[in-house]
Amino acid sequence: MSRISFKAVAVGFLLTLGLDILVGMALLFLHGDEVTVAGRSAEQVSQDLANVTGSTGFLLASILLGSLTTLAGGCVTARLARRYPYFNGLAVGVLGALFGLLFWSENPVWFNLFALVTVIPTALLGAHIGARQLPPA
Repeated sequence: MSRISFKAVAVGFLLTLGLDILVGMALLFLHGDEVTVAGRSAEQVSQDLANVTGSTGFLLASILLGSLTTLAGGCVTARLARRYPYFNGLAVGVLGALFGLLFWSENPVWFNLFALVTVIPTALLGAHIGARQLPPA
């Protein structure tokens, strides 16, 4: 019997990804006054967006909130998998790390390294929280 529940890992990873997208949109909305569209070219708007998303405040908020989304993904994965919750949480963390590598060149090195170092432990912590809520076997 396989230790990985592909369904649980897929749901947990997609939940994390979906929450990350929502968090990114919310952060952009909060910084909306810094991105002006009226009377500006597409290139100028693109530059404004790059300035906002590259700011230290935006990146720190992304790290904090992104860690919470990874925690949620690990928790949901563990609850859905029921068996081997930590192994399945680990799978979500590894997928998150691999996915983050796809965007390595778009963010500062400090951001990438922090994300890479914390994604697996955060997913495992989420799996631990989810596993504690499971009924005894």
